[in-house]
Formats: sequence, C-alpha cells, structure tokens
Amino acid sequence: MNNNRPITTLQVTAVITSTIIGVGILSFPRYMADAAGSGAPLVTAAGLPVAFAGLWFTAAVCRRFPQETLFVFSRRLLGRGFADILSFCIFLFFAFSTGLTMRQFGEVCVTVIFKKTPVEAVILMMLLLAALSVRRNVIKFTYIHIFYAPFILSSIFIIVLVALKDIDGLNLLPLTGNHTTAASFFRGMVTSSTLYQGTIVLALLVPLMKNPRKVLKAGTAALLIVGIVYILIVLITVGMFGAYETRLLLYPTLETARSISIGEGVLERFDAIFIIVWVISIFTTIFTNYYLAAYALREATRFRDQRLLASFLLPFIFTASLLPKNVFQSYCLASVTAIVGLILLTLYPLLLWLTAILRNQGGASS
Repeated sequence: MNNNRPITTLQVTAVITSTIIGVGILSFPRYMADAAGSGAPLVTAAGLPVAFAGLWFTAAVCRRFPQETLFVFSRRLLGRGFADILSFCIFLFFAFSTGLTMRQFGEVCVTVIFKKTPVEAVILMMLLLAALSVRRNVIKFTYIHIFYAPFILSSIFIIVLVALKDIDGLNLLPLTGNHTTAASFFRGMVTSSTLYQGTIVLALLVPLMKNPRKVLKAGTAALLIVGIVYILIVLITVGMFGAYETRLLLYPTLETARSISIGEGVLERFDAIFIIVWVISIFTTIFTNYYLAAYALREATRFRDQRLLASFLLPFIFTASLLPKNVFQSYCLASVTAIVGLILLTLYPLLLWLTAILRNQGGASS
C-alpha cells in the first residue's frame, strides 16, 4: 500500500456510487415495467452483468498502468493521433450527456418545484454551480463525492424501507413478467445497463489510489450497491402501483415517495425528502460528467488549465441542454446518448486492454 496516495478503496466506491445514481432514478421504473411488466426487477438486475463488463475492462487496463490516467497511457498504446481522437469522442459524449442531464433536471424542477420558473434559469443555476466545482483537482473532486454519498444512500434506503410495507405481492407476479418476449427483455436489459455508466471515472482515480490493485473491488462494490438500490426502487414502485400503472407515470419513483407515510399523519411528505436527495444526486452526476468532459478535452488538446476549459465549456453545455424541444424529446435523446456511451465506454477500455496484452506493456492485470 502506498501511503503517499490519498484515495482509499472505500472512497473510490463512494465516488462511483454517487456518480451513477442520478437523473434516471425518477423515471427508469417506467422503462423497466414497459420492457418486462411484473418482471421489471429481474430485467433491472439483468443489466448488471453488461455494466460489469465495461467496469472489468476499465479496471484491468488501469491496473496495468497504475501511475497514469487512461488518457495518458492510451497514447502509448494506440498512438497519439488515434488516442487523441478517442479522447475527444469521450469529451463529446460527456459534454452532451451533461447538457441532457441538465435539461432533464430542469424539466423535473419546473414541473414539480418551480412551476413558474423558466427551465433555462434552473439549468443555468445548476450549470454555474457545477462549473465552479469542476475547477478543483482530482483529490477535491473525490472529497466532494465522499461528502454527499452517505446522504444519498441513507435517505434512499430509509424511503425504500418505509415503502416496503405498502407493497402488494400480487403486482410482482409472475416474476418473469406477462408476455415478456426475448426482444423486450433484451431491450430492457440494455436500458438497465446504461443506468450504471460512470465507472470510467476510475481512469482518473487509479493513479491516486493507495492500493491500485483493489480498483476492481471498489468498482464491483459500487455496482452492487447501486444495483441493489435500483432493484429495490423498481420492486417497491411496481409492487405498489402494478406494472400497467407504472408504465403510465412520468416519474413513478416520485409518485412512490408521495404515496408513503409513517404512522397516522406523523410523516407524510416523503416526496419532499426525496426531491432534496435527488437534487444532490443530480449534482454529483453532473459534476462527474462535466469534470470528465473538461479533463478529456484537456488531455486531447494538451491544454493544462482545466479551470479555463471548464468556463469555456459552459455555454456549449448550456446550448446542448436546450436542443430538445420538450421533455419527451429530451428523454429520447438521453436514451440514444446512453446507448452510445455504453458502447464507447465498453469497447474503448477493451481495445486498450487487448492492445496492452498484445504489446506486453504494463504490469500484470490479474
């Protein structure tokens, strides 16, 4: 273990966890119910192995080069030109993803909280907060996630535990869903796997880990934690409303929080608590996406001032957030972008890992 490195395995787990839990937590039970009906929890769990593949490739190649980030050693493996092109692709993906996440955040806020506030104002406020945060180094980036992760997880698990008493077990039968086809199950599995994106952040953290050999352990723990959270949310949502009604709700998780209470009117506004937690989780997701976009652009252009790049990207991300004409178009674009990201962030580490093995570069990855 290297005591000169400040980031522990547990802290890496916290960063990945708070990164993955984001805007999709409000609406994803609808997609799972649409794909498999009462089998929504099963199709949610089925996405975990697909997400784990991308994690494994990223962790395997990063362990071979524990002193460098992925953006640095990729130049040695693939050549400067090709590696810079792929780094620029990663920048484009995370910049556009940040904009779409901002738009979805704004749409929820003006629908649920600030009903008379323009969506542009809500997006700009969160974007300014994220831009100021991105100006920090990787260590401070990690500490921000570590601070918020316990609040996100503890609040979600409390809401889930309270909601378990309101589940109707018949709504979850049959476990494989009614009339679930292989095509619909596969579609739901791919959609589920896109929920777990964010493990590429390991590429920034491994050079600062006390024990880089445990990077896969940290990532696996994070995926399992988030997987349990997502499965429980789908379980209580479908269990309370049934698969058919869940498909009709725009934000089924929020409706679940509104429907639960403790005692006879002792605590009824769980939706208010959930919205607070959701805003925090949105910030951590946007923070990571924005940071990765700025970092990837910095490495692709060799421009060392990340703070200036963060400010430079702000108007472009804001413009990207305004491209969808309505909430339905924003979710469609987000779904397409998520699939593109799943392909890119799985195949790119795989390419690097295979190249490192064929060229016999880096340390052992087992």
